[in-house]
Amino acid sequence: MAAEAPEPGAAAPEPGTGPLAGKTLVVTGTLPAFSRQEAEEAIRAAGGHAAGSISKATDYLVAGDKAGSKLAKAEQLGVPVLDEEAFRRLLDGESAP
Repeated sequence: MAAEAPEPGAAAPEPGTGPLAGKTLVVTGTLPAFSRQEAEEAIRAAGGHAAGSISKATDYLVAGDKAGSKLAKAEQLGVPVLDEEAFRRLLDGESAP
């Protein structure tokens, strides 16, 4: 089953549960199948934290087209960068590449 953004107002999982539990992700650029808000809601629904900026504490950057300076900073800090396909796999509980 493909990961989808949760319904607006859907309950988030209990803290510490879900495939992204304890993970911090930042979304940047344009993703074909997600708006930024939908991607961030999907992260929270999977138990993760959606942050607005890159730091050493960031676990993954989800980068779409025109990712810009956040992509450059992630690469500089060694933060793993995911495309939309890898992001969907992560939401489904699969390992990141």
